[in-house]
Amino acid sequence: MGKVEYTKKLLGNLVKQARAASMDQEELALRTGTSKNTVSRLERGKGINSDTLLTILNQLEVLDPLIETIEKEYELVSNNPSRKSSLVEKELPNDF
Repeated sequence: MGKVEYTKKLLGNLVKQARAASMDQEELALRTGTSKNTVSRLERGKGINSDTLLTILNQLEVLDPLIETIEKEYELVSNNPSRKSSLVEKELPNDF
């Protein structure tokens, strides 16, 4: 299992545990303006819209630690030099 799949599973488990303490999937869906099916997909580690994910994490009050982690990571890369775009037109292989 790759990092992305592992992270989706981990997020799904987090959402399921945080939600189960106070509400069912249907109530979470109503509170976040999404469907029960979307909540179920998230909890099973399937992909959902990032706006919906962040709204759900916020509703469950688990978004703040994620924000803190992102802010710390941003600080680490914020002083990296910006790459200038190349003036040379790049030709990509046509592998379709």
